[in-house]
Amino acid sequence: MWAGIIAILQSAIGIGYAGLLIVRNIIGYEDPSVVTTQANMEWVGIGTAVFFLIIFGTVLAGAIITLRGGRWGRGPVAMLQMFLLPVAFYMFQGGLYFFAVATAVSALLGLILLFNPTSTSWASQRYGA
Repeated sequence: MWAGIIAILQSAIGIGYAGLLIVRNIIGYEDPSVVTTQANMEWVGIGTAVFFLIIFGTVLAGAIITLRGGRWGRGPVAMLQMFLLPVAFYMFQGGLYFFAVATAVSALLGLILLFNPTSTSWASQRYGA
């Protein structure tokens, strides 16, 4: 249950960031870190936002299903936690220490909560394994 709550919070942040990217694109913000001579540069923010909406929307659905006792949600939640660990590493290398630690701690806590003996016992009972 707690891993689902962590995943809901992580997904809310990811979806919020996607919304920020869309708003920035609408108001015409140009990211100085994106360097290209291509004419379609203005679609980078929208493309990233769509990707985030797909990924974090799927995890959000999985987390909600997990909280309701469903069988499907643990996989997407676990995958997100595993993907966030290398993201935290790159955040740390980029100098974003606070966000790196917060991301790594939430991912590790999510994995611990997903794979502790009580959680795996519950899942095996629910899945009939």
